[in-house]
Amino acid sequence: MATTAAAPSALREGRLGTLAGTGKLLRFQLRRARVYLLGWFAGLVGFNWLVAAGFPELYPTGAERAEFATTIDTPAMRSMTGPGEYLDVYASSIGAMFAHQMVLWVGAVVAVMFILLITRLTRADEETSRLEVIRSEPIGRRADLAAAILLAIVAAVALGLLMALSVRGMEGAGLEGSLLYGLNYTAIGIVFAAVTAAAAQLGSYASTANGMGFGVLGFAVLTSALGNAQENATVWFSPIGWAQVTFVFTPEHRWWPLLFAAAVAAVLFWWAFALVARRDFGQGLMPARAGRPEAKPGLHSISGLTFRLTRGLTWAAVVTMALLGAAYGSVIGSAADMLSGLSEAQQEIINQGGADYAENFASTISKIDAFFATIFGLLVIGRARKEETGGRGELLAAAPIRRSGWPGSYLPAALFTSGLATIVGGIFLALTGAASMNDGSYFGKILLASMLYLPAVWVMVALAYATLAWLPRAGWLRWLPWVYVFIVGYYGRVLELPDGAVNLSPFEHVSAYPAQDVEVLPVIVLFAIAAAFTALGYTGVRRRDLQFS
Repeated sequence: MATTAAAPSALREGRLGTLAGTGKLLRFQLRRARVYLLGWFAGLVGFNWLVAAGFPELYPTGAERAEFATTIDTPAMRSMTGPGEYLDVYASSIGAMFAHQMVLWVGAVVAVMFILLITRLTRADEETSRLEVIRSEPIGRRADLAAAILLAIVAAVALGLLMALSVRGMEGAGLEGSLLYGLNYTAIGIVFAAVTAAAAQLGSYASTANGMGFGVLGFAVLTSALGNAQENATVWFSPIGWAQVTFVFTPEHRWWPLLFAAAVAAVLFWWAFALVARRDFGQGLMPARAGRPEAKPGLHSISGLTFRLTRGLTWAAVVTMALLGAAYGSVIGSAADMLSGLSEAQQEIINQGGADYAENFASTISKIDAFFATIFGLLVIGRARKEETGGRGELLAAAPIRRSGWPGSYLPAALFTSGLATIVGGIFLALTGAASMNDGSYFGKILLASMLYLPAVWVMVALAYATLAWLPRAGWLRWLPWVYVFIVGYYGRVLELPDGAVNLSPFEHVSAYPAQDVEVLPVIVLFAIAAAFTALGYTGVRRRDLQFS
């Protein structure tokens, strides 16, 4: 029977070809992903444009830029920015300074965008059986993968052109330099789309493919940082490093690293196409690990199951925040030398009201760490929506449990993950910060500075849960507040935002310790706001029906 049933399918594929229907699927996928793409485009391009517009005020003269280049020409700072070749032309090129400080971190965000896009259009559709319905139509076996890859390439090119336009008005940014700057992000996007396309064939689940993609991203950031810090060839192991070594906006700018990135992406795409024909639908080439014959006692409850399902995100949060905390903390000891060379406008960004450079810098870095810790809580909330749309939530909700049990169990999991991320980031920031200062008393100060942001982090997570409860189909809404508070916290003073706009961010109400004294009342108020959003969220999940799209 299996041979007879497979024969028509094989004959049909032979007549149509394995790529038949790719064009129709591409249009369909573009329609499905249009809101996702527009949201990412608006955030990335808008953020890039705002920073490019504010740079001339921060660094008005070549002498100031040259002095700043001297102060940050250390291994620790190069690991957080880029190759030292950019530093040599700070005085003559504000564009080089801008690219030096932007490509690494913006490139990492672009990589996240394309990892999630490819997983969403390939492996995630197999999990929900949406792709099974599509493949029942007269299309080739590789058409869905081809459509996803083509959409990623089109999106990467469009993003690159828009990023080029966003810096076109910057002083000294010519057409060629702007285009090279934008195409750096095109190359990063295409390479990570290729990495994820291959990972989607290896893993059996979307979470596995995402994990592989994010693992490669973490390796790329780490090798880029090490290569730039030590000024050696390690940077060439990183797709983000390939964009950095184009030396955009410098006299030594070069295009050929983008060709290298294109060649690597082409090999990975070819590999993904070869693998998709070798595996069964819904299965990956890597066999899933066999489970226990009996569940552990902790899995007998819905909360235990939720914490088990989000364990991977929790570990990712711990590792990421440990690395970030250690990297940022190692710079605190040199804060005085680094910040003393800044202009008054630049020092205003770091200044938190303290007399000591290190204290001002430590309080600013603690806030940035809290921004990143918040991301992991939002990702856990997103996992709840994924379980709902995949139909697994329906099975859990059918059990004799309260609606506050599922999907309500995802809020405690998100609070735990984001809280643990904040604590781990604070511990490693305090350890390396105190070591760089050669002063053990700074450990307690920096750790307390990080802990003070915990209620602000939980406000953001509880708000995301309330959004899931009342507006489940608008999952992108939970990311807008995060983007807003990040821009306010990191660039609010540069953009000279009004006080009313700044005060909407919960992070701006936390005492900037150790530069300022601790105020207890804002902490209590933030906890109360988080509790109010929590109550609003639980009210919403009890009132609404499950929604599968």
